[in-house]
Amino acid sequence: MEKQYLLAKMTCQEVENRLKECDIALVPLGSTEQHGPALPVDNDHYIATELAYRAAEMVWDSHKVVVTPTIAFGFSPHHMEFKGTITLSELTLSSLIADVCHSLAQHGFRKIILVNGHGGNETAIQNALHDLQGNIDAKVYSVSWWNLVTDKVKEVVTPPVYHACDMETSVAWYLGQRVLEDKRVDEPGKVLVPGFVIPDMLAPPPKVSTSYSMKEITDSGVVGYSTKATKEKGKFIIDAVLERLTGFIREIAKM
Repeated sequence: MEKQYLLAKMTCQEVENRLKECDIALVPLGSTEQHGPALPVDNDHYIATELAYRAAEMVWDSHKVVVTPTIAFGFSPHHMEFKGTITLSELTLSSLIADVCHSLAQHGFRKIILVNGHGGNETAIQNALHDLQGNIDAKVYSVSWWNLVTDKVKEVVTPPVYHACDMETSVAWYLGQRVLEDKRVDEPGKVLVPGFVIPDMLAPPPKVSTSYSMKEITDSGVVGYSTKATKEKGKFIIDAVLERLTGFIREIAKM
C-alpha cells in the first residue's frame, strides 16, 4: 500500500483530518552504531522503522495510525571505539524523546508508542517517560521489540543473544537490510564476571549490571553467532513481534 501513514509526507491539514479518525502515533527510534563487519551502522533504526511501517499497514483498515520520522541516533558511547558510531548523551536523547512526545500531544495525539530498536536507549526512554508522566496530555508507551518475543526467540536462535547476533542478523536480513554474508562472524563475547555479568539477554539469573565498552567483550563488534542467522528465523521472530505489537495497538485504540 502507499504509505499514507507517514507523518512527514502529510500536510498540516491532512494531519488535522487524520486526528479525527485516529489519535495514535508510532515513533521509531534506534541508533547509529557499529554492528560488526556484516551489518550497517543504521541497523537498529532500520529495524525499528520497518516494524513501525509494517505494524501501521497491518492495522490500517481499522486504525489510521501515523508513523513519525525516525529518531536515528541513540545512546551508544560503549560502541564509540568502533568507527561509524554516532552517539547522543543520555540526557539529550531523553530530552529529544520528551520534546517529540510533547509536540505530538499538543496537536492531539493521545496515544504515543515508542518503537525502540536499541537496548542502550532503554534508560533514556524510561527517564523520558517519568518526566512526561503528569506533564503531558497523552499516554506514552515504549516497546523494545525483542521484549515482546523472548519466548519465541528462545525457540529458534543460537545463544548468546546480544549484539549483531543470530537473532539480530536474522531479523535484519528478513526485513531487507544489507547483510554482507561472507563477513558474518561468530564471537560469543567475553564474560566479565562468570555467572553474574554475562553478555546474553537470555542468560538465566542471577544477573549483575555494570558499565563497559564493547571492546572489553568483543574484538569484532559481534556478540553472538551471526553465521547461524537465516531469513527463515527472522520471519518467525518478526511475525511474532508484529502479531503482538498490532495486538497492543488495537487494545489501546479501545481506550
